[in-house]
Amino acid sequence: MGESTGGKGDGVLYVQKGPATMTEMSSHDLARAREQTDVVLLPFGALEAHGDHLPLGTDSMEAREICRRVALRLADSGCPVVIGPVIPFGSSNFHLGYPGTVSLKPETLIALSRDVCLSLYQSGFRRFVFVHGHDGSLPSMMVAAQILVEETPAAEAMVLNWLTPLSKVYSTIQLSKASEGHGGEGETARLLVTHPELVHPERSEPFHLTSEQMRKLQGPEHIKTGGAIFYSTRKYPNDYIGTPGLARPETGEKGYGVIVEWICAVIQRDLFGGAVVP
Repeated sequence: MGESTGGKGDGVLYVQKGPATMTEMSSHDLARAREQTDVVLLPFGALEAHGDHLPLGTDSMEAREICRRVALRLADSGCPVVIGPVIPFGSSNFHLGYPGTVSLKPETLIALSRDVCLSLYQSGFRRFVFVHGHDGSLPSMMVAAQILVEETPAAEAMVLNWLTPLSKVYSTIQLSKASEGHGGEGETARLLVTHPELVHPERSEPFHLTSEQMRKLQGPEHIKTGGAIFYSTRKYPNDYIGTPGLARPETGEKGYGVIVEWICAVIQRDLFGGAVVP
């Protein structure tokens, strides 16, 4: 995938496709968009180690891309939305043993999310869609959403965990038949689609865990079934799990397809009175 930038040089690192998030819009742009909708998508990312083959901001990039694709598809369906600013940090204490990881305490993330949403409420947004790129933040996101609707007279909020529908098809779209997780084939494949300049699968080696180890390390194994189990895991046994070298852009496209289809169906049903989610 090319040489690592390593923070050197002034060349273009990657190209970001539109539509713009609120970060790239002017205040007047946003005011015009607000005339069309009061729905805002909030991408929740993280800054944490994903091996030597993926950037620290992988989760933020994924969350932004999911929201970008959702916004485009909803616009085509006559359901306009605005993409809010990416929340770049999450609850990542289990990766603090690896350089560059930044982790917020749950109460900090809750307070940050609340303040962001209350500010956007002042801008006229009333319907808030929390979209994660990092499952470790889901519990805090849910609390923040609950606080938001309790503190404001007209707000609605939903927290969408796309891991549930994606987990059902992983075995049909991935090449790996072993345990895949954080920074593995699936996540690497999705970054190959959007930020290939930053992906270096050749720097990785297969790293797998037993099923029992995965259950204790991977929150999604529990969250995706409707619950969660927490362990005092201060450090992952590795900064990625799986075989990143098997990642292919077509796998990433299939993954994004499943995620976006499900999110759009939920939003259309619950916010725009559309069809029932399959």
